[in-house]
Amino acid sequence: MKIKVDSKDGAALTLRRLVEEEARDLSGEAFARFMDHLYELITTFLDSNEVSENMGALRAIDELIDVTINENASKVAKFSKYMSAAFETKRDPEISVLASKVLGHLDRSGGAMTVDEVERQVKVALEWLRGERIEYRHFAAVLILKEMAENASTVFNIYVSKFVNSIWVALRDPTLVVREKPIEALRACLRVIEKCETGWSVQWQVEEKKSSSP
Repeated sequence: MKIKVDSKDGAALTLRRLVEEEARDLSGEAFARFMDHLYELITTFLDSNEVSENMGALRAIDELIDVTINENASKVAKFSKYMSAAFETKRDPEISVLASKVLGHLDRSGGAMTVDEVERQVKVALEWLRGERIEYRHFAAVLILKEMAENASTVFNIYVSKFVNSIWVALRDPTLVVREKPIEALRACLRVIEKCETGWSVQWQVEEKKSSSP
């Protein structure tokens, strides 16, 4: 079996359709072998020094997130590790931006399966912001926090105060490309706060009506 993962969205979509077909046609054991081989190929492309291959692997992951398979929890865990590795090892801004969007998609679709991963990613991002200034990590941290605020707001809400205290580091970064992204992350955080305050307000009004009713 040969599977090509390149940088084009069309190839990633073709890969998704292939996986969906194999999931229907193969036995459980045969499909597991197929997926193992696919994961090996994705790993190879992510480990490559070619940006186009890295981007192709990320697009493939993005397409496969919503494909339901028997070992869905295992798939989510594996994809989470891929994202972590991309942020830790890749320095190209284009890769970081795409990886953050894929991570947001994964956390949005994974639901309860990704709660622990969301917490871990938020903690790592905050550590990167507060730690030694390493430009690509500051950039990745801000992207991660923005996606977590937008796609996992319930978990992110726990870290709002730490986020606010840490984001100023990126806002004062000497590099323009890093300084631009915290504004987007801050907006996403403010929407989380607004959403929570609206929820509290509605809950308070309901409780108030209950207490005042005869």
